[in-house]
Amino acid sequence: MYVVLFQKTIAAINERNTFHLERRNISVLLTCNTCFAALLTCITICVITGSNLSTGFLIYNVDFCCVWGLLYDIFECSIYHSYYLQSFYRLCRVVFYKRKSLLSYLLYVILIVGQWLLIFCLLLPPLFIKWYTQLPTEKYCLIPYTDVNAEIYHIIILYSIPLACISVSYLWITIFMRSSRTSSIIMATQQRQRNLRDLTVIKRIIMLMSILISLRLPTIIFMVYGIIAGQLYGLTYGIVGLITSACLIFIGLITIYITPQIRNNISIFLIYRDNRVQPTPLKNLEMRRARDRNITTSRQNQLTSTLEDVVAEQNL
Repeated sequence: MYVVLFQKTIAAINERNTFHLERRNISVLLTCNTCFAALLTCITICVITGSNLSTGFLIYNVDFCCVWGLLYDIFECSIYHSYYLQSFYRLCRVVFYKRKSLLSYLLYVILIVGQWLLIFCLLLPPLFIKWYTQLPTEKYCLIPYTDVNAEIYHIIILYSIPLACISVSYLWITIFMRSSRTSSIIMATQQRQRNLRDLTVIKRIIMLMSILISLRLPTIIFMVYGIIAGQLYGLTYGIVGLITSACLIFIGLITIYITPQIRNNISIFLIYRDNRVQPTPLKNLEMRRARDRNITTSRQNQLTSTLEDVVAEQNL
């Protein structure tokens, strides 16, 4: 699903670049960043699942196993952090719309690169602290849920920072729009409509983040259970992996829903696929042409015969 999403997002970006609508395709660029992070997360999950269901090829080299676990956390974390870039863009469109430098395409390319570097720097230290290790009941490496300090740090980086940034952007936009209604300065109708659309998008992003975080509550429940009982439930990591897969599917569907460009591209693709002309074999074409020629010849003969009869009647 994310391969199709990523492909259609790239197509939307190229389509916008063709018409030089640089300002409008920033939202598609940010969505592409989210899809790219989700696609990489799916790839790491497939490798981890393959290792767990087979001979455990990841644990043949423990260092590589730990690095692969780090990559999984980086990619998953990038999904959540990509949403606060989207909220920042909406904030600039509504509150700082007069500052053209904040709506520059190049600025958001730099911010995307900075987001990845920031996550890498935040999650790299746990690798050197040896927080990553082979899980006792699995054939791959992650930070075990029994390490409370490591998991608290992980939750703060993964959930707290993005949710805080998105919430601040939402509150800022809401306060700005309410104050602008009572202000003596009358905003243009087009700008107001755009602000309402941006506010709606941020509401959907907050709803998405809230649902995703609530879906991660089982992880916290298993952690608390492990602390109290002294050991984790046997199927903990399997259940959490299943929930993570459900979250990725949910992210993909919501991304299609909140991004009109991608939704339109996918609709066009599906319609074109349904209405695509089926190829006809060459032999069938030749038979059809011969049949058409015979029909045409027969009609010409009938027409000639009819004309001869008419001429004969006139001569009589």
